[in-house]
Amino acid sequence: MDYRDVINNTRELLLKHKPDWEALWAGYADEISENLPFIQAMRRQLYQWKPLYLYLTKTEAGKASNNVTFQLRYLGHRVAKLTIGKQITLSTSGFEQTNKDDFGCEISLENSDWNGPEAREFRRHFRDKHKDDKSKKRQESRIESLLLTEFYKKQTSEKALRGIQSVRIAGLRFPMPTPLSASKHGEIGYSGSGGGGIDILARVGTGGKRHLCIIELKDEYKKSKPPSHAIEQAIKYTVFIRELLRSKSGATWWKLFGYNGPIPKSLELFAACAVPYIPDADTSFAGDKYGISDDNVHDFIILHHIYFKDLGDRIEIPDTSLGNPNYLFGTNYPTEEYVQMVKQIRASDPEPFRILKPAPEDSSGSDT
Repeated sequence: MDYRDVINNTRELLLKHKPDWEALWAGYADEISENLPFIQAMRRQLYQWKPLYLYLTKTEAGKASNNVTFQLRYLGHRVAKLTIGKQITLSTSGFEQTNKDDFGCEISLENSDWNGPEAREFRRHFRDKHKDDKSKKRQESRIESLLLTEFYKKQTSEKALRGIQSVRIAGLRFPMPTPLSASKHGEIGYSGSGGGGIDILARVGTGGKRHLCIIELKDEYKKSKPPSHAIEQAIKYTVFIRELLRSKSGATWWKLFGYNGPIPKSLELFAACAVPYIPDADTSFAGDKYGISDDNVHDFIILHHIYFKDLGDRIEIPDTSLGNPNYLFGTNYPTEEYVQMVKQIRASDPEPFRILKPAPEDSSGSDT
């Protein structure tokens, strides 16, 4: 399917169901914003133990009043729920079987004290397992977690990709929901509150020019499922983010996404695929720019790629159009000088290349 058709079909579906999703996501935004100070205060009570990470969902954020519940994940996979209120408790209810099958953990917790011996044993199990964990189970979740950790690094010199920060709410990893069922190539459906989630939502750029980037992750590069399939899915979710930001709750979501100023009159949103690197990976779509216009509002979606190497406990990003000055702000016609440079480098060196703009150190803090 042509990418323009993907955009048009997704918009048509969203406009058809706009009264439903607009009300739902306006409600989510209001609930999260109202509860945000409480969530932040509760979060500060806890020191988080790597490699276990806290995730905040829209459902739990909306219910946070007297207490707040977070998902506790290992390698991106849910292993427990942590609740902070008058006490800090940990529960593995609903996760025992997968914890045992996937991670060899047979510790069962039911509202156990976070600082108690059972919870300490639970944390110790995953800390010790992480030292020599070579498991390839739930590969995509694991890589997603590694990318989130990579994107949130504070020091520019330590980052595999400069000028990128994952979007967080209350300093927590937040799986951004959508009302779309968009995982099947060439198909799209409307699922309301039960739609698919964006793999990674990030801000890309430096200074006052930071773009929202919607990233679709795949753990394999296969001929049967090329990067174009991931880009198609990223486009669908990017169209939703565009429509959301132009809806009645758009300003609230814009602030939740980490921006202080008003929504730009013309948005430039990035839709990117994150796929394992192979020599001569498809980069033909990088920088392609598509306009969306209505009511004198003109916005754009720009396509990008992130080709990464999975090193087990970390990710390298040797080839990406993000940060490349020829592609970063969208052009369907990369310069001839750049094309020739790419050919020369790839002909002389089996390793891919990367061109990145220098970026100042981000002051948002290290991953927690």
